[in-house]
Amino acid sequence: MTTASFTPPPTASVPPTLLIVDDEEGPRQSLRMVFKKDFNAVAIEDGDQALELARQHPVHIAILDIRMAGKSGIDVLRGLKAIDPHIEVIMLTAYETIETARQALRLGACDYLSKPFELSTIREAVNRALYLRRVSESIAATVARLNEITAQLNDASLREEMARTTNEIYAGVLHDINNPLTIITGYVELLGNRLAKVGSLHGADLESVRTDIASLTKQVNTCAAITRRYLRFLRGRQSSASEVSVNQVLTDVQTMLRTHPAGRKSRLAVKHLDIDAVAQIGGTEIVQILLNLILNAFQCTARSQTVWLTAERFDIPLPLELHRDGDRERFHGLDAFINQPPFIALSVLDQGPGIPPDVLSRIFEPYFTTKAQDGTGIGLAIVSRLVKSHHGLIHVKTRADEGTRFTVYLPARKEPVAQTADPFSAGGAL
Repeated sequence: MTTASFTPPPTASVPPTLLIVDDEEGPRQSLRMVFKKDFNAVAIEDGDQALELARQHPVHIAILDIRMAGKSGIDVLRGLKAIDPHIEVIMLTAYETIETARQALRLGACDYLSKPFELSTIREAVNRALYLRRVSESIAATVARLNEITAQLNDASLREEMARTTNEIYAGVLHDINNPLTIITGYVELLGNRLAKVGSLHGADLESVRTDIASLTKQVNTCAAITRRYLRFLRGRQSSASEVSVNQVLTDVQTMLRTHPAGRKSRLAVKHLDIDAVAQIGGTEIVQILLNLILNAFQCTARSQTVWLTAERFDIPLPLELHRDGDRERFHGLDAFINQPPFIALSVLDQGPGIPPDVLSRIFEPYFTTKAQDGTGIGLAIVSRLVKSHHGLIHVKTRADEGTRFTVYLPARKEPVAQTADPFSAGGAL
C-alpha cells in the first residue's frame, strides 16, 4: 500500500484541492494528471487515508470510486460530509444501480457518473462541483456576516448606548434593516426552491443562481452599511462625504424590489437620467430614502397599480418664494435646505387615493401612522432625517383619488449641464 504525500501549495495563490480516491492505480493517476494544472490534485488509494487527509487539510472537491477495498465510496462520502459538509463529491462506479445512486445523492453527492466516461463529461462534472462549492461558501460567508451584524446590534454596550438615545433612533435601526432583510429572505426562498428542484446546476439554472447570490451579497452589505451608519450616529461621529451614481442607484433599487412581498400586486417603472449624474449622498442613504418612499407607495392601495420612480437634474435655484403649503402640497426641510444648484430630483409617484389634508400636515412626524396594524410611523421620519442631514428638500403633492408624488431634491456634483424646466414640476403630473 502506498501513501500519497500532501504538500499544501503557497498561500499567495492557492488552487482548490481535488481529492481523488480509487484503489485502481490507472484511473486514479489518470484523473490526477487531467486536473493537476487547475487543482491541487491529490490521488489516494484508501478511504481511511482520504478521511485523515480531509481532517488535516481543506478539501474542496472529491472524486470517489464506490467499490473499493476497505471503506466503500459511500462510507468515504459519509465521512467527508461529516468533516466538512461543503465538500462537493462526485461518485464513480462501473456497477451502477438505482439504489447506490439514490443513496449517494441522499448523502450529499453532487454528481454520479458511470465508468467508462468521456473526458469532457468528468471535466464538466468537476466544474459544476467547483461552482457549487463556491456558491455554498458564498452563502456561508453571507450567513456569517448577518450573524456578525446581529451580534453588533445585540452587544450589551451598544444596547446601553441605544437606551440613552431617543426611541426614534432605536426604531429607525429596526425599520431600516427590515427592508433589506425582507429582500434577503425572498432571495433565500427563491434560491432554496430552485436548488431543491435540480440535482445539478448548469445553463440557465446556473446563471440564475449566480445572479441571486450576487443580489443576496449586496443586500447583506446594505445591512452592514446601515449598521455602521447608526453606530457612527450613536458614537457622535459624522459620516464622511459620499457620492453615488444616480442611474446605478435606480437600477439597484429596481433589482432589490423584484422579490419584495409588498410589490407583488404592483409594478415599479423606473425612468433613468438621459445623462447620468452624481448625487452628493451615500449610496446606502439614498437607497433607504427610495425604499421607504416606494414601499409606502406600494402599500397605499390594495389595487394593482404602477408606481413610477423618476430622476431629473436641475441647474437653477428652486423658486422657494413662490411656495405655499396647502391642502394638496407641502414642502418639508426648508430649515436645513441649501438652495444652491445643481440638484437631483428623485420622484416617487403612486396611483393611490391621495393624502387627506389633516394627514398631509403630519406625515413626517415620528410614529404617526394611518395603518391600523402594521404601521410603525418611522419610514417617512427616516426619510426626513436623511434628506435634512444632506441639506436636501422634500416636496409632496397629492390629489384625492389620483395619487401622490414625493420629490426629494438632493445636491449634485457640478456638471456643465443646462436645465431650464420648472423644478417643482419634477416627476410628471399632479
